[in-house]
Amino acid sequence: MSGRYEFIRAMARPVTWLSMRLEVKGIECVPSSGPTLLVSNHLGHTDPLAIALRLRRELRLVGKVQIFSWFFVGWAARMVDAIPLKRGESDREAMRKVLSLLSRGECVLVFPEGTYSHAPDPAALLPLQAGPAWLALRSGAQVVPVALTGTEVVWHRARGWRPWRRPRVTVTFGEPFTPALGTPVSRAALDTLTTQMAQRIAALLPPAYRGYYEHLVAIPS
Repeated sequence: MSGRYEFIRAMARPVTWLSMRLEVKGIECVPSSGPTLLVSNHLGHTDPLAIALRLRRELRLVGKVQIFSWFFVGWAARMVDAIPLKRGESDREAMRKVLSLLSRGECVLVFPEGTYSHAPDPAALLPLQAGPAWLALRSGAQVVPVALTGTEVVWHRARGWRPWRRPRVTVTFGEPFTPALGTPVSRAALDTLTTQMAQRIAALLPPAYRGYYEHLVAIPS
């Protein structure tokens, strides 16, 4: 891992400990090397912290461009060379950068929902966008589904967070899978792979978190 990444992780450890009681499951599912795309549900600002903190390899993050102007968070994002993404539009430059990272065998975290839910159901899984499926098909990267619970409360006073409570946060990594080699990047292929990603994430989540995909609970063969 790079020195800057280790420095930011060292700073993040006490912040994370003070903010939540973190439990991580299935970390052995994340490949130790090679192009890897982590696809996770998105609940709040602390999601990348919870996911990255105990990984044994450096994680490259993709985040909305707005966070780079936030105090401290923006500085930390620049320190770890996070990729800014213009949410709600086709950001070819960001996609090109992510493909370049994957071609070099790096591990990249994306949130296929593109945003996170708000009231009345702040934990519900939203419809996934096709960008991560496109990245997986173009790169041949291994895809690892990730399920988060509990971060919808952290740092969000409107949802009852209090610093002294340290809510329980769980990160669950699922079994990696690789899209079929030679699959053309067509709309049908993107839709199929996006559904597979959603299915695998939903299967790792409690029923209350499955939202739009509550009917997709079986792992595809």
